[in-house]
Amino acid sequence: MTRIGAIDVDRLRDELAAQDFSGVVHVVGEDGERPITIARGLADRAAAIAISADTRFGCASVSKLVTGLSIARLVDAGLLDWDARYVDLVGVDWRPEAFDPAITIHHLLTHSSGFGDYFDEHGDEPYEAMWTRIPATTIRGPRDMWPLLRDVPQQEPPGTAGRYNNGAFILLGIALEELTGSPFADIAAREVFGPLGMDRTGFWALDAVVPNLASGYLPPADGAAPGSPETDWRSNVYALPAMGGPDGGVQSTVGDLVRLLDGLSGRDDGASFLAAATRAHVLNRHAAEPDEFYGFGCGVLHVGEGPSARFGHTGVDPGADVRAWTYPATGERVVVVSNVSGGAGLITRRIDAMLRGD
Repeated sequence: MTRIGAIDVDRLRDELAAQDFSGVVHVVGEDGERPITIARGLADRAAAIAISADTRFGCASVSKLVTGLSIARLVDAGLLDWDARYVDLVGVDWRPEAFDPAITIHHLLTHSSGFGDYFDEHGDEPYEAMWTRIPATTIRGPRDMWPLLRDVPQQEPPGTAGRYNNGAFILLGIALEELTGSPFADIAAREVFGPLGMDRTGFWALDAVVPNLASGYLPPADGAAPGSPETDWRSNVYALPAMGGPDGGVQSTVGDLVRLLDGLSGRDDGASFLAAATRAHVLNRHAAEPDEFYGFGCGVLHVGEGPSARFGHTGVDPGADVRAWTYPATGERVVVVSNVSGGAGLITRRIDAMLRGD
């Protein structure tokens, strides 16, 4: 049996093979421990190009960590305040019609603005159906999402409760662009990717030619009608915005995602994000697990000092499934990235159980 810390590596490999996993599992322990990195599957199914430890993946809502850290850097620099009102940062043209003017950066970051969303995470409509309302090919920055946000209703007063909200992060991206005069992708590179040494991470358009970037795939759907597209493997190129942004779509490697987690946790010298970003600010009312909270742009699960405590983020898109978590009690950083819809969840639960000693 091969073990590294609490992880049974042989069992982990068997689990990945049984699931026909496509992606990379990367577990980093305390300094001096040998990390676990297992890459398998195909980055490009048509060309039969194998996934490696250095493959870039679309990381969906892990972008929210980037947005939170970008804001934290600007707060540290004295250019922004957590309690700044959104309406005081943007012109009237970028204020939704029904938006409560009391909503702050804090509310938007912690999913507690009470503002509606451009897509209901808890509804029955598939995410990709949204692009029948606006062409996905036109989305190359947060302002391009404005037609989906302009008329969204305010659902409850700000600060009432935590309800996951992608649109809130689009508004944060617009506010950052107004504040700095730079496109969001440039802000992220300047405030996060550069300082943390994430030199293989960025926001690239789906039609850009990017070396070693995995294509995302939707597997054949159970019960699909004969002859329909859902009976075959499909690329996610028509299911996502042309370019990611503050709510989702950053592209990265497992190594860079660990650097992101280390910046969030304060492991990176000069980073001071931990106290604000990873504090449990607002209870997630739709949590799949008890004791799950939102921090500043991150999820904080099972707060406290036990082995189940962790913070980071999940990313789920058509053709992308990612988990990036730090376990503060034991020091592990666990990153699981998959270029197949639904590919990361089960193996992450297996790793979580190993770390708990189950």
